[in-house]
Amino acid sequence: MKLFDENIILRFALLFACVLFAAFIPGILDFTDNYLMLVPYVLAIVFLAYVSIFYRFPTALNRKKIRNDIEIPSSVETEPVRDFEKDLHEQDEIFQMMIDVSQDGFWTYSVPTGKVYWSNRVAKLLGAKGGLEDSFYALKSYIMEKDWTEFKSVLSKALAEGGNFSCTLRLSSRRANGYDQVVIAGRTQVDAENRPVRVIGFISTAMDSKAVERQNYFYVYQDALTGVYNRKFFLEKLKADMEAASLRHDSTLAVVLLDIDSFGSINASYSMNFGDNVLRIVSERIKAFCKEEDTVARIGPDVFAVILHDVDLSDKETGLLSTVKQLHNKVKSPIQLDGRDLFISISMAVVVNTDADCVEDILASANAVLRNLKKSVNHGSIQFVTGGIREKAMKLYSLEYEIRRAIQFQEFVLMYQPIVDIGADNAIVGFEALVRWNNSKQGIVSPAEFIPLAEETGLIVPMGALILRMACEQTKKWVDMGYENIRVAVNFSARQFSMESMVDDVKKILAETHLNPRNLKLEITEYTATCEVEKAADIMRSLSNMGLQISIDDFGTGYSSLSYLKHLPVHTLKMDKSFIDHVADDEEDAAFAKMVIGIAKSLNLSIIAEGVETVEQLEFLRREGCRQIQGFYFSEPLSPEDALDYMKLHYAGDSAVAPAADAAERELAQVVRA
Repeated sequence: MKLFDENIILRFALLFACVLFAAFIPGILDFTDNYLMLVPYVLAIVFLAYVSIFYRFPTALNRKKIRNDIEIPSSVETEPVRDFEKDLHEQDEIFQMMIDVSQDGFWTYSVPTGKVYWSNRVAKLLGAKGGLEDSFYALKSYIMEKDWTEFKSVLSKALAEGGNFSCTLRLSSRRANGYDQVVIAGRTQVDAENRPVRVIGFISTAMDSKAVERQNYFYVYQDALTGVYNRKFFLEKLKADMEAASLRHDSTLAVVLLDIDSFGSINASYSMNFGDNVLRIVSERIKAFCKEEDTVARIGPDVFAVILHDVDLSDKETGLLSTVKQLHNKVKSPIQLDGRDLFISISMAVVVNTDADCVEDILASANAVLRNLKKSVNHGSIQFVTGGIREKAMKLYSLEYEIRRAIQFQEFVLMYQPIVDIGADNAIVGFEALVRWNNSKQGIVSPAEFIPLAEETGLIVPMGALILRMACEQTKKWVDMGYENIRVAVNFSARQFSMESMVDDVKKILAETHLNPRNLKLEITEYTATCEVEKAADIMRSLSNMGLQISIDDFGTGYSSLSYLKHLPVHTLKMDKSFIDHVADDEEDAAFAKMVIGIAKSLNLSIIAEGVETVEQLEFLRREGCRQIQGFYFSEPLSPEDALDYMKLHYAGDSAVAPAADAAERELAQVVRA
């Protein structure tokens, strides 16, 4: 509390002034003749009295310039008072926990007091049953006498000269976890006058060179989860064994790849830890079956590899076939784990070194066989890599490499098949972009040869992005030429459509190519639309809100419930060619085509009939009210240049399209289509 409060003194001064005014001013000034002068006199006295009593004088802090452009709240919440002693205690507990969980033991030495703090880990490393006393003499009873003398010398030197120190201490007996010796190291801290005040250090296990070598070998060549060899060791060992076998004509080895079918379902149904235990059990079974000279490795998340040496190919009953059958039966037997009986399926591929030239050939052949085996009804069985299978496997391996190369060097080209409106004088309304592979060695490759493999390997994603960009760039060129209403449809695979970044990827390509979304239509199959309806609906709404149109391709082939159409923002249905082929001569196909057209009309959707090739098919569709037609009757897929020429003739219904009625032209179209 202040001795003198300037605000109170000021108030008394003002009141005193009021008294003086009231007492002496009337004697000085005569108000008897002029009462008007009395009014300001009285108001002045009242004002001074009011100020002295009620005015709130500013404090010293408030006399500073205050910003008037910020709204200051009437009540300010004060920060709660922190308990710093409690905070320090919690920090000490956290620090202690970090020290205790460390694999090394920590210690601190206070030079002024001579006391040493040892972490709990130090006692475990030294093999001490209880706690250690708070001095360096705690080490004396656990290490060799000679090492104790050396340690004191090293510590004294560090205290005298400062800096770091380190030395190895041999334990007097193998007390803790079989360790023979430990390493103790420390760093000296000094004050402003360069005098030592504290030493901080650690104690860790010390391994000899052989132990270090064994540990490094384990890290480099062994699988940490199962304990068997890893992929790196397997490849090096297989290469060495192949080279050795090539020098001996009587030496035969076999490589067996074992794949746990649907292993992802095991992790999803139980847990990752449960799946890890399954892998450990499978690896133990394989090791228990194999001979000492055989090699067992884990080369994939759920794939094991075995190198069998000196196999017998002459007798199937006692030779290689019998061996792999026994291995297969042993590994796939039910697993009892966590109180459950788990039945697993194992697919096996077997390759003999006489059927392959190098390590790459063996792995490519075996992986291709496993891949085909897991997709077929024979999954869970054994498949030997024969000459024909190996040739097919190498072809697929080579094709996969070529597809990757084609994506990198943009060897894919787009052809554009016109879609015409027969209700508007056969005017062209759009194109469907169809991909072709212009292979540098084989020429034009059919999509039927590379699309399935691209789907399987995931290459369809970068390929699809490339196709979408090419189609958008070409469409933008046509729009800039004046064909503003042309719309190009691009097919999206199920894998592309399910990607989380799908909508953003489409936005990015549209922005980079400066194409209006209304000129683009995305086609997805009925299966893609109904696989995950809620997720598909969200994606389709996002695309539709951008201005794109969505088309269901091959409609009718999925045989799924039609209720999904009411919940999805679909604009167009494309009736599959298989239902168009016989509409003129088959009542069932005709009835189905009528039904699809009726569904589209009832839902106010556009309907496109694809694969139209004859005038009979065209007239049937015209009678049923299907206006948009795509097929060889009007045009085969065209190059960008030919597509432009086609638009020049048929854009906005400038002229009719002459049907390709000539038999020779029909035959040529069939050849091109095939």
